[in-house]
Amino acid sequence: MSLSSLIVGALTISTLHAILPDHWLTFVLVGSAQRWSRSKILRLVFLAGSGHILMTTLLGLAAASIAKGVLPFLGHLEKYVPSGIVMTLGLIYILLDATHKGDRNHPLKGKLPSRATEASLFVMLALSPCEAMIPVFFMASTLGWNNLVILSAVAMLATISSMLLLTYLSLIGYKRIHFPWMEKNERTVLGAILLALGVFVLLSD
Repeated sequence: MSLSSLIVGALTISTLHAILPDHWLTFVLVGSAQRWSRSKILRLVFLAGSGHILMTTLLGLAAASIAKGVLPFLGHLEKYVPSGIVMTLGLIYILLDATHKGDRNHPLKGKLPSRATEASLFVMLALSPCEAMIPVFFMASTLGWNNLVILSAVAMLATISSMLLLTYLSLIGYKRIHFPWMEKNERTVLGAILLALGVFVLLSD
């Protein structure tokens, strides 16, 4: 297969994969609950997306030589790790909101330690590589290391740019929504959405 065909395939797969809500909606919801700035959320999306693609690339290269040993392990991570992290964050936000009712001005109300939350979001994506890209790397293994680097760059550009665009557009829309009930129960609602998102990720396979 030619490099151009593989690049088109990598571009298509990476873009479609980045549309999955756990690649951007989770960051919008958690970032809003944490009261992070728009720039911080976008920066975290960029870093997590980079880790996501790096893991995909490493596993793709490994799959080219030991595919039978890597792919079953990869599928296990893809199904359980992201959904577990997302649902855990959702439960924590619901519990925080429930235990601080009537204390709306508490400085720690509904917020998790920033570093731990950022690390959780990073790990969520880093340990859930795009397994659909693995066959592409496998097919490209005969084209040489230079072409594999090009393929990795294409996948990274498509994935991260799509994630950043969707995150940015979602943040703009989120900031324009103002409902009194939502403001009083924001973290409970966000927690419930995160739980639903985790279930979606778990059942998506």
